[in-house]
Amino acid sequence: MGLFKDLETKLVSIKKLADARNAALHAGRPAKALTAEELAKGHPKVTSSVDFQSVGYGVRLGTWFGWIWLAFTCVHGAFMFAGLSGGTVKMNGTLITQPHWWNYLSLSLIYVPFLLIGFAFSVARYRVTLSDAAFVVRWRVLPYLGWTWTLPVGDGVAVTLAFRGSSENKKPVESVVIMSLGKETHFGAFLPVDVKEFLAGAIRHYYGETAAEAVSTPFIPNN
Repeated sequence: MGLFKDLETKLVSIKKLADARNAALHAGRPAKALTAEELAKGHPKVTSSVDFQSVGYGVRLGTWFGWIWLAFTCVHGAFMFAGLSGGTVKMNGTLITQPHWWNYLSLSLIYVPFLLIGFAFSVARYRVTLSDAAFVVRWRVLPYLGWTWTLPVGDGVAVTLAFRGSSENKKPVESVVIMSLGKETHFGAFLPVDVKEFLAGAIRHYYGETAAEAVSTPFIPNN
C-alpha cells in the first residue's frame, strides 16, 4: 500500500507541476511598450501606415518550413507532370499512356492544397489595423484568400505574448494576444520573436496600456 501511495503522490505532484506550467504559458508575459523613438525607427520586416482614423502594420510570414515545403511540392509536381506526359503515371489505378487535358487538370488539383500550405507559411501576410473602435487582424495566404479577426476595444486593452496552442519543433511558441471587453484575439505564433515583440510593443504604445494592466487581466476565451 505504501508503494502505491508514493506513486499516487508523485503522479499528483507531476500533474500539479504540469498544470502550473501550462497556466504560466497561457498567462504569458506583458509586452514591452515601444517608445516614440523605437516606433519611429520601425522594424526592417514590418511595414507601417497611418491614416486619419487608424494605424496599420504589415508583415510577411516567410518561414523556412514554408519555403522548403513549397520547393519540395514544386519539384515533386514537376516530376509527376513529366511522368504524365511521358505515359508513365497511373491515375486511379490506370496507366495514362495518352494524357488529355483533363488528366493534367486532375493532377493539378491534387497539388492545390499542398501549394496553399506552402504559401501559408512563406508568402502569407498579416495586416494589423489599430483604431479606437476595434483591433483588426487580416491574414491572407493570397490577396483574396484568408481570414479576418475583429476585436472591439474599450478603455482597457491588455497585450501579452502568451502560448495559445501553437508549437514549433515540439516546443510551445508565443502568440501576440490582445484582450479587451472580456474577449481576446491572437495572431503571429510563427512570426520571428523580434517581429512579435515589435508588433506587441507597437499595439501597447497605441492603446496606452500599462504593464500592470497586462499582468492583472485574466484570460477569457472567445465565445
